Amino acid sequence: MKNLGLTNTLLVASAGATLVFAASPSHAAVINISDFTGWQSTGNVNLSNEQAALFTGDGMSSNGVSDAALEAFLGLTKGTLDAFNGQNVTDGSAIKNTLTVQAGDVLTFDWHFQAGDYLPYNDFSFFSVGTSLNRLADVLQVGNFGQTASRTAYTFTTGGTYTIGFGVVNTFDRSLGSNLIVRRSGGDEPVPEPVTIVGSLAAGAFGVVLRYKKKQQEKANSDV
Repeated sequence: MKNLGLTNTLLVASAGATLVFAASPSHAAVINISDFTGWQSTGNVNLSNEQAALFTGDGMSSNGVSDAALEAFLGLTKGTLDAFNGQNVTDGSAIKNTLTVQAGDVLTFDWHFQAGDYLPYNDFSFFSVGTSLNRLADVLQVGNFGQTASRTAYTFTTGGTYTIGFGVVNTFDRSLGSNLIVRRSGGDEPVPEPVTIVGSLAAGAFGVVLRYKKKQQEKANSDV
């Protein structure tokens, strides 16, 4: 288990843990991701001991992989990503690892999503457990060029070995990339933002330029 970068902590049910153990056995393992360096990745990904940073394509220097490649990598049925969001997913990045759990075990992690795009380009981030997709955040939720961070706890209702994945994708285009950071859940420290993130105010200031570049690229692509 050490090689997978996962840490199990045995917790005993108590009055202070009613949310975690309300529908779980009296003992459950809380699984924190302690090291991302052993995870598999596809697309534009940076892995370290503390966190994983995933980026979509931005139409310039950064490239993700196709939605079909992401689905094959994560073990998802072809077309799953398009159906999940109701839009055409064009590219993105993902990481994965395998985990053996018992019923009631809880996987916890912190994450930060930065939208580098605007509606109707509803870029989104997600995590997968086996063939099940779970949304983390999208442009519709955070607003144009917005961002959000949170802590997620996922309870396994059935024991077994699962593929755990995280991903972030572009929709409709391959420009103005969004990104996702995932790190272990611990303490109250916020998830740090990558140095490549453009803040909301900066994004607003350069919005006209970005839109122009995006339309120019889309026109060039359509002329090919």
